[in-house]
Amino acid sequence: MKFHIRNLGCKMNWLDAARVSAALQGAGHVLVDDEAEAEYVLVNSCTVTAEADRKSRQMAQSARRAEKEVVVFGCGPRADREGWRRRLPVAVRLEDESALLRRFGAEEGGEPFPALSRTRLPVAIQTGCDDTCSFCITRIARGAHRSHPAQRIVEHVRTAAELGIREVVLTGINLAAWGSSHTKAAPAEARLGELLRRLLDETGIPRIRLSSLGPQYLQRDFFAAFADPRVCDHLHLSIQSGSDSVLERMDRGHDAATMERVVERARALRPDLALTADFIVGFPGESGAEFAATAGLVERLGFAKLHVFPFSPREGTPAAALPDGLDPAERKRRAAELRALGQATRREFLDSQLGRRHTVLTERNETGLTTNYIRVRTPGAAEGDLVETVLARDNLADS
Repeated sequence: MKFHIRNLGCKMNWLDAARVSAALQGAGHVLVDDEAEAEYVLVNSCTVTAEADRKSRQMAQSARRAEKEVVVFGCGPRADREGWRRRLPVAVRLEDESALLRRFGAEEGGEPFPALSRTRLPVAIQTGCDDTCSFCITRIARGAHRSHPAQRIVEHVRTAAELGIREVVLTGINLAAWGSSHTKAAPAEARLGELLRRLLDETGIPRIRLSSLGPQYLQRDFFAAFADPRVCDHLHLSIQSGSDSVLERMDRGHDAATMERVVERARALRPDLALTADFIVGFPGESGAEFAATAGLVERLGFAKLHVFPFSPREGTPAAALPDGLDPAERKRRAAELRALGQATRREFLDSQLGRRHTVLTERNETGLTTNYIRVRTPGAAEGDLVETVLARDNLADS
């Protein structure tokens, strides 16, 4: 069977798709890059927002119109199987990953962290979330918070280092909460720093990168480990707003002061820190003053990059029923304004790094990333090479 995978959503979704692909290929099936050559199109759906849900259905429908056999898996059917059945043709199959693999004679329980390249390996250290963010459906789609065992994580990272992988990216639905018994009720139990220390002490991996982090879970032991230069000086924080009143309506579990303390401690340890973040603008009831608080936070903290989303009401979440929703045009206007501000702070960050020496991990296209997430040209270097370079405008590959 020739198959093609369409994928949406977060790093965990990409990792899930990689595991499915590896298992199917292990069973003798053939992954094809060109969908036209495929017999089956597998759509790994995302449902974090109404827009993501719509795009996932659109992907499945377009593949079906191309007369392909279509199987949808991922967060969409997990969160609302009956809703998906109503909206999609009967010919589109909805499966969980286990059923999908069984359908094609593939085995579960194979390599849980498949290598996507020779340079960088995503490693899932936990899944699920117990938080009750009012805009989010992930708790339903991904289930309760579960931390993967530390020893298993250490063994996989150790093996990756022995195979020549230069960087692992620790990934999860609520990554920073690793080790906690319950993400909502016990954020102070989080022990991500303890896990980082074990990886530093017990493996030879040159670089450890972290994906999205909730600021309220970052304890003292985290910063002790973050000071180590093998941990990339890049923090991507799930912030969502700079207004305490909006954060309270979102039920985020942190305030703006928490974020500022996290950034202050991190920058004291790693002065070249790249700070990136997610923001939602136009949340129900967001006043001009509340939006201004978010813009002010962005200016004060000097983000290297922003991911900005206009609020998209997701059916089945408390936020979808909140009054005083903003006009969609105003949500888009605020998103554009915050993105422009983010572009300005990004330019300031890049300017601050010019003339500094960094180590770049080269990828396939003769570019690579510094530890603080700047893409740099590395002409003549091979994939996997660690190249020492002084940053200048003519070797920057991003702006």
